[in-house]
Amino acid sequence: METNNITVDLDLALRNAAGLRGKSDLFLLADSNSCNYCLPKVMQTFELEDSKILVLPAGEQHKTLQTVEKIWNFLIESHATRNSLLLILGGGVLTDMGGFAASTFKRGIPYVNIPTTLLAMVDAAQGGKTGFDYQGLKNEIGMFAPALKTIVYPMFLQTLPSEQLLSGYAEILKHALIASPLELIRVLNFDIDNIDYEQLAELIDRSIDIKQYIVEQDPEETGLRKSLNFGHTIGHAIEEYSLMNKEAKPMLHGYAVMYGMVGELYLSMVKLGLEQQTLTQVVHFMTEHYGKPVCPCKDYGQLLELMRHDKKNTEQGQINFSLLRQVGNCRVNQECTDQEILDALDFLFNI
Repeated sequence: METNNITVDLDLALRNAAGLRGKSDLFLLADSNSCNYCLPKVMQTFELEDSKILVLPAGEQHKTLQTVEKIWNFLIESHATRNSLLLILGGGVLTDMGGFAASTFKRGIPYVNIPTTLLAMVDAAQGGKTGFDYQGLKNEIGMFAPALKTIVYPMFLQTLPSEQLLSGYAEILKHALIASPLELIRVLNFDIDNIDYEQLAELIDRSIDIKQYIVEQDPEETGLRKSLNFGHTIGHAIEEYSLMNKEAKPMLHGYAVMYGMVGELYLSMVKLGLEQQTLTQVVHFMTEHYGKPVCPCKDYGQLLELMRHDKKNTEQGQINFSLLRQVGNCRVNQECTDQEILDALDFLFNI
């Protein structure tokens, strides 16, 4: 990972790409946001013809099979080969889809992630998970396919609106909760309203280290890696419902995870004896920065049904969680009854 000089690190990645024959084998994906704010910086390293660049619309609503097909068609029409390299410059939606498209095109070509959002830097672009949403379900289709390299350049974050920074910061908080009390203190005490970008870069480094350590121990999520799903069972259900509701603005992933963590901290307290102080600290942080959550649907039954489709579930109908016994001690494969989940949702939406 390079956090200071994107030009040097990108040049090194291109030199190390096996089989790359030059610019003719290089292709780039961007989204509508990264094209405007970040692509000019990348193009200082090299220039590509417009025909070698595909710009896709930003947003979770575009994380579909149809968009993946656009990427495949772009590579085919641009005469990409198995020796080609795909650069993916964008947020988590793009790195997920682009990584999947690259890993399936001609049975797989290498790709380099250049995440441009905080969420992508600390989560989506790390760990090799790729995929897209299908039939309203988050990342329902995908595969494990690690990037050749992930280049992190925190200066890109200065172009982000505050809600996008908060969305990514929720994943940093998640990593702290599953890592250690000391890391949690650091994350909760960081002044997210008046950002010191050097301090934020240090938090990013530690957050990435936490995730990479877990991924190295369990690359295909058979055990320990499931701890990274903390907050995501409830969070994904809230996010999925917001995407399905055409009358409402889609909820950002990190906001949904923030709310999901509060619900699952409640379950952790009830099921595993997590101390109430941890829940109280996170609730205070949530209400101060993210606001109180509002239930996106008329009844909790719709959220329960979405949770039943979660990939972490091992048996049909059983909803599976990763919960905390204490900060830094996550227990995976925790089954909760419908009533326990309803109580957690009731707590969350009545804060």
